Amino acid sequence: MSVKRFDKIRKSEELSALTIFGAWLVFGIFLVLFVDKVLPSALMLMLSFGFIYPAGCLFMFFRLCRRHGVMWYFPAAVIAASVLMYISWGTYRAIIPNMIVMTILCLLFGCGLGSCFADKEAVRAYREQRRMKKLGEDKPYTSIIDSSADKRSKNNK
Repeated sequence: MSVKRFDKIRKSEELSALTIFGAWLVFGIFLVLFVDKVLPSALMLMLSFGFIYPAGCLFMFFRLCRRHGVMWYFPAAVIAASVLMYISWGTYRAIIPNMIVMTILCLLFGCGLGSCFADKEAVRAYREQRRMKKLGEDKPYTSIIDSSADKRSKNNK
């Protein structure tokens, strides 16, 4: 049953974006708290936010955009969340003053690379299928005349 849920997340553009957004948020908050509370040293700060955070962000954003293409709302949500965390959370502001710039660079670079390696035909087919489903055109065409004649012939038998 859990495999079906993962397939549903993997196939849906919105659920994939929401999952990656949540993973990025948890990853970033965990790293900030780890560097601030558990191992507060300059070496850990440089290692965490010089290598681990950019590599993790690039990987997550690359995978999302390679599978589904660039979505306009995903970068906007990530940038807004970064700015809100920077403004509202004192620990976030004290540890990494350039976290917003690093996040934006990783986001744009990861999404750009992901869209370069994306399967454009699969992304286009998925978006067309979603548009057709939204318009109700994914159902096969049945003529009104034929369907009423079929109903009459079934009732007469």
